[in-house]
Amino acid sequence: HHIDIDLDIDIDIDTVDRQAGDDTNRKILNLAVPALLSLSIDPLMTIADTAFIGRYSPPNDPSPLAGLGSAAALLVFAFYVFNFLATATAPLVAKRRGLGDEAGAAFVGGQALGLALVLGSVLAAALLLYKAPLLQVMGTGATGPEADRYAEEFLTVRALAAPAVLACSASNGILRGYLDAKTPTLVLLGSNAVNLVLDV
Repeated sequence: HHIDIDLDIDIDIDTVDRQAGDDTNRKILNLAVPALLSLSIDPLMTIADTAFIGRYSPPNDPSPLAGLGSAAALLVFAFYVFNFLATATAPLVAKRRGLGDEAGAAFVGGQALGLALVLGSVLAAALLLYKAPLLQVMGTGATGPEADRYAEEFLTVRALAAPAVLACSASNGILRGYLDAKTPTLVLLGSNAVNLVLDV
């Protein structure tokens, strides 16, 4: 009888371990798959802009695409520098929640959003004030004045969105701290859809 009881206990422990492992794997997949989709969706906005400008530019005029290329590369770098808003916020929020401190998690999220808006405003101002020398560094001086004009126009419009872009990045980190990777993906899809409509 004692042997049967021990076997039953061992079987129950194995079952619990297996179920816990399956649950962990499911949680990892629920975070990883939407995050992977977000990384795939992220470049689509620039790709859509490039496609529309390339298709509807005047024939045999490379200036619009040349200007877009220089401005887009600068913007990608500028926004990527502030990617820490997502990567640093997620574990800080998750740690607070793991300790059962929901108020602390909300406070960290609020700080991250506030910092994102401040940094986004500073970034927008810097891009707008120094767009000419920055674009010269990116090579628009070598592509001619027309390309430079297109680059400045594109950079001006996208620079104004810097606070919103960085706030979205911080929000992404906050939501990941709450184990929600689907909402940022849906937001990215929505923003790309709006951009596509505006392009059309």
